[in-house]
Amino acid sequence: MKYTLRALRWATIILWILLVFLIITLVYSSFNIGIDVGEPQLLIGDDRITWAIPARINNGGLYGIYDLNITTIIEDADGAILLKSSSFVPLISKEEMRQIWHNISISLEKIPNYQAYLTNDTDFIMKHSIRLNFAKAVPCFFIFNSTMPWGAPLYNLHVGEPNCQFNATHCIVSLNVSFENHSPYINLNGTLKVEVLNQNEEKIGMNSFPINVPPYQGSDNYPTYNETLSIPVNVSKLTRSGKVRLTFQTSMFSYETEVPYEFEEIF
Repeated sequence: MKYTLRALRWATIILWILLVFLIITLVYSSFNIGIDVGEPQLLIGDDRITWAIPARINNGGLYGIYDLNITTIIEDADGAILLKSSSFVPLISKEEMRQIWHNISISLEKIPNYQAYLTNDTDFIMKHSIRLNFAKAVPCFFIFNSTMPWGAPLYNLHVGEPNCQFNATHCIVSLNVSFENHSPYINLNGTLKVEVLNQNEEKIGMNSFPINVPPYQGSDNYPTYNETLSIPVNVSKLTRSGKVRLTFQTSMFSYETEVPYEFEEIF
């Protein structure tokens, strides 16, 4: 019995020594992990915007880093999730330096209610989380938030009241369209299709106009679009009232709006 208790006591002492050693080496290793986050690179595709964030991780500790997961969630001001992006690294061995890229891609038309962000500036909330398993023994979790200003590419969109000038066979419907491009990312290069519909929903006139408004570069003045557009209309189908439909078409997004017309004075 005496030898059993002695052996148990020595086993307990050894276990405590191993535990203390493990804690010391884990703490030492954690202080020898270096993370260097570089400057994000902006990549503009035909239909999406990508922020590529480089990170260099130097594992100078005594244990490997397992199951590294970097996740970014972008929310609107009301907390609605707009998108989620994750990067995963299964293992960073001890004394290894690893370069990784965490990409955050935004495809506007895949964002819920994305058209609201085409005409309104706002701030998006970016929630970043990092999960990892240290030495396959100690799971760790970190979270931090940041704010991303969003500039609307069709900010302060204004469509003037349509008016009509006509001759015996056709009339010309004209209206003024203006907006500011507050987006530093989106080059508005596309077309604006304008359709005139009578009160029976018949299309009685249509015209397309090129749009080329550069992104905002941080100067005092925003790039603007301000044009008076003219659309030939078939007089025989023209009614007293109707509407004008405007469709902005770019590789990045499509946006549609309508304004009514009243031409009582010509009937």
